[in-house]
Amino acid sequence: MKKLSIRLIRLLIAAALFVAPFGVAVPETNAAGTVTAYSAPAGAPRSYDFTVDAGGSSIDLYGDNNGWGQTVSYGYFDMTGSVTVAVTVNFSFSSYKLAPASLGLTSTRSGNTIQFTLNGPTNVSLILDGDYQGRTLHLFASAPDPSVPSPTDPNVIYIGPGYYDYSSTPTTTITVGSGKTLYIAGGAFLNGHIEVRGASNVAIRGRGIVSMAYTSTYLNQPISVLSSTNVQMSGIIVDRRIGSWSSLIDNSSQVSVSDYKVVSPTYASTDGLNLVNSHDVTIDRSFFRTADDCIAIKGVVTPGYNASDNPANGAPNYNITIQNSQFWSDANDVWALGAETQAAYYENIRYINNDVLYSFDDRDNHGVIQDRAVMDITALNGTQFRNILYQDIRVEQSVRLVNLSFADSFWFGSLPGNQSYPGLISGITFRNITAEGTGSNEIRLWGWDQGKPVSDVLFENVSVNGQYLTDLGAKPFNVNGFVKNVAVRRSTDPVDAYIGGLDFSSVQGYKQWSYLEWNGTGYQSMTWSAADNKWKGTGSYIGMWGPNFIHPENNDAVKAWQAPSAGTIQIKGTAAKWDAGGGDGVRIKIMKNNTQLWPATGWQAIAATDRLGVQFGIIENVAVGDFIYIVVNKNGTDSYDTTVLDAMITYKPVYNASTDFLSYQGGWNWNYLQGNAASYTSMSWNATDRTWRGTNTWNLIHDGGLMHPDADDTVRAWTAPVSGTISVTGTARKQDTNGGDGVRFKILKNTAQLWPASGWQTIAFNDATGVSHALTVSVTAGDVLYFVLNKNASNSFDTTYWSPTITYS
Repeated sequence: MKKLSIRLIRLLIAAALFVAPFGVAVPETNAAGTVTAYSAPAGAPRSYDFTVDAGGSSIDLYGDNNGWGQTVSYGYFDMTGSVTVAVTVNFSFSSYKLAPASLGLTSTRSGNTIQFTLNGPTNVSLILDGDYQGRTLHLFASAPDPSVPSPTDPNVIYIGPGYYDYSSTPTTTITVGSGKTLYIAGGAFLNGHIEVRGASNVAIRGRGIVSMAYTSTYLNQPISVLSSTNVQMSGIIVDRRIGSWSSLIDNSSQVSVSDYKVVSPTYASTDGLNLVNSHDVTIDRSFFRTADDCIAIKGVVTPGYNASDNPANGAPNYNITIQNSQFWSDANDVWALGAETQAAYYENIRYINNDVLYSFDDRDNHGVIQDRAVMDITALNGTQFRNILYQDIRVEQSVRLVNLSFADSFWFGSLPGNQSYPGLISGITFRNITAEGTGSNEIRLWGWDQGKPVSDVLFENVSVNGQYLTDLGAKPFNVNGFVKNVAVRRSTDPVDAYIGGLDFSSVQGYKQWSYLEWNGTGYQSMTWSAADNKWKGTGSYIGMWGPNFIHPENNDAVKAWQAPSAGTIQIKGTAAKWDAGGGDGVRIKIMKNNTQLWPATGWQAIAATDRLGVQFGIIENVAVGDFIYIVVNKNGTDSYDTTVLDAMITYKPVYNASTDFLSYQGGWNWNYLQGNAASYTSMSWNATDRTWRGTNTWNLIHDGGLMHPDADDTVRAWTAPVSGTISVTGTARKQDTNGGDGVRFKILKNTAQLWPASGWQTIAFNDATGVSHALTVSVTAGDVLYFVLNKNASNSFDTTYWSPTITYS
């Protein structure tokens, strides 16, 4: 064990670097490739659960315990060419899996030895008997470092092979200043803290391991990058070893993280890498094994977090890319935006071509915490999330796949939120996602209220256990009533939905949308300002910016859409004030060419403080080239006139019980009723608990898709706006499976029963999977479909999720 100053590290270890007792890094060459192995230093925490040979070289393994008391083993080496790896498991097992599956590795087993070939640098994990919570192995094979610095370079802090322990002086830190490189050589194990503060042009790299098996009152993570720019982190391994963050990037920019490995399985709070109020960060070709978020992107105004702070005062998180990497989370999320979200906005955050080996919610609270997921946005503080992309993601085992939500507290109330400030989660794309495994892979979309929704979300080519998702009303979706404009489709489907927030662009006409102003006599194009990232009109304030913000001035601000083909379209959306600090509100109308569609005449006013806004839903025939103009007017003054305009235009009019959920009868063609076959009567809206209530205690419709019957049936009714052929799809399933005798349901058109053919369809009290329906029905304008839920014999534990989708063909 060594307890040395940084100066002595540089002078003494550099001189001893190539002396055998420190662990010689000698390349082993075979016919196919080369391997460089690094000996583990005395004092480092070792594992002997496995014996690993790579290309004839013995690979030393390290160990740490996971939350179930099992050893997580890991080792590393450099390689070129193709290398055969042999892993001998030093305990009995029946089956094994090499992950991720995307590596396409073939393997053989002889006794307890598993052999496979790596054709290039990569990371591979071994799971035995399907037990992700048991003893596992992670191997990290890197390309040789082409630019190992000289230990005597004055701009280099060089830590050679050996074990370095700072636990007796926990406030000691290795500070890396501007223009400096910290190089941690293979065979080094540093139990200490590294800090980059207020610096630029910094590198932390190498092949060794950084740990911090103690608590510091100074900065309590092994690596802290604070208020810095142009920082490179690569090649090293981080193993936290106690329940605290593993690494931090705070208020920093231009950060590159590559070939970075985190193995921090200690339960819990061992976040792999947290980004706080930072921008222009790339994480590439890396590996994260944690017992909390693998990567969380947070926002904090006051150090330590004060829930009362205005998120607008926090530096934004933007231009962040996480790609070509592998992830394993034993608790909480794989990727979290939140939970502390005091950042002015989150924008242009991309997760591309990643493998998720395992995602579990919590050791002690399995199945209890609703926000934990592979891909999670949990916003404790009202702010903006826009242009977030998840693409080419492969999930091998998870509990919940997606959560998008606002929340008023976190971790059983211990971390308070603040939803008094405006917010939105909008412009979120999930594309080419495959999820396998035994978990529910739930997709939970949970807006806060009508003025703080989850909106403009695309699921394209999303597959769960081999089935592509096509219906928002079916499992695994769990959607409340404050979710708007969601498209679920295959990439091979014709484009028939145009979502303003998703399609926003710096190019006029992109996906049929244009950004205009009305000068009193005609429409004219706005001009894109790259500096401000917005469309600007004539004046100081008139403009549009992503995903859905619009501001009028003396000229009206106009979002225009041009029909690419003839047909019947649905124009559906919400307009609401964003800036409710003053002014006299705005006005809105919708035109087709020179004909006003909505309202019938004049303008629809939106009051200055109205963050819930107004809804529109129009069915209209269009010819090729017709324009739809959504016009926003300043009313009397243009003060505080920033407005959120959330619009979707589709050639297949669609209605969903959850996303169309509103606080007034008839909104988007839905009514909320109670009764029986003889007659139905309207429920009343309860603004306090945001629930439709009948005259009986338990006749309820709430949170979008949730229904509860009582002595009367609970009924949703949908009125056909136009004649045509519709599909009626969905799944009714028990939400509360704790008891009772189940429920019954049926679908009527006017007085005729559509489904089942007669009687009722029963759902058992514990049936969380439910029963699906898929009907094709001809309707005439004014026909009413009734979705009827009956209590069976008892009304106990009868909360049921039923969110039917109606689509015109």
